[in-house]
Amino acid sequence: MTVKDSRPTLSGGPVFTGPATRCQYKSLPLRDLPPLGLVRQARLALEDSRERRNGVPAPGGPSAFSVGDWVRVKDADAVRATLDDQDRHRGLWFTGSQWSYCGRTYQVEHVVRRMVDDHYRMRRLSATTSLRGATCLGADGSEGCGMACALLFRDEWLEPSTEAAAEPLTPTRYATVRSLDEIRATLDAGGRLHGVPFQPGMARFAGTSHGATPVRHRSLARWQRPVGGDWYVLDSLRCGGEPLPLTGCDRQCALLWHSSWLHLDA
Repeated sequence: MTVKDSRPTLSGGPVFTGPATRCQYKSLPLRDLPPLGLVRQARLALEDSRERRNGVPAPGGPSAFSVGDWVRVKDADAVRATLDDQDRHRGLWFTGSQWSYCGRTYQVEHVVRRMVDDHYRMRRLSATTSLRGATCLGADGSEGCGMACALLFRDEWLEPSTEAAAEPLTPTRYATVRSLDEIRATLDAGGRLHGVPFQPGMARFAGTSHGATPVRHRSLARWQRPVGGDWYVLDSLRCGGEPLPLTGCDRQCALLWHSSWLHLDA
């Protein structure tokens, strides 16, 4: 049986020519300093081995809310009543930057049923969503890890809403994604720049313009250092799980864009 090569192409051939495609979350623009840097690499190897040996969990149950629904994040007191002494509900942490969204209205962006966690293990989630515009940067853009991670909300933290939506942050800078030929010229044989893949799903944004936020790492481990110069996240452009087609991932990470892949406004 012949299997069609479904890898994204950049006019002259596939973007990815390496043996495997890894998601950007597992290949961040960070350099791990020895010897402590081995911790992250060992964790990646461990979870890859575990997945090959045991497979991945089935997707969790659906949310009571659907994509496109308008919901209000409950007031802080109502949310706090659902949490344990570690600010968790059924194991999911209500993060420090998440409190800034309490009392505000957002649209459900995605129903999260399975995702790679912070230790690179695929996890099953139920009754959980991400909300459009609610990221770890916080409601005013000043918090979080610096990479605009999508925050996850249990159904218990939300209620249906007919109120006006929260005003989105106004971008301070805009960028247009360069042509695929220009991007290809920056990539190595594995489809990467500074170790970060131009991953499946990104090619479709060539030529489009978006608000651009520079990545400012705020929570690096002491053995990690940023590499590759300037990286950006672009408004609403998120990973759809394409690098993991056999397992699926609903984490909705913000896609990372190197400055050489963008035309940045003055």
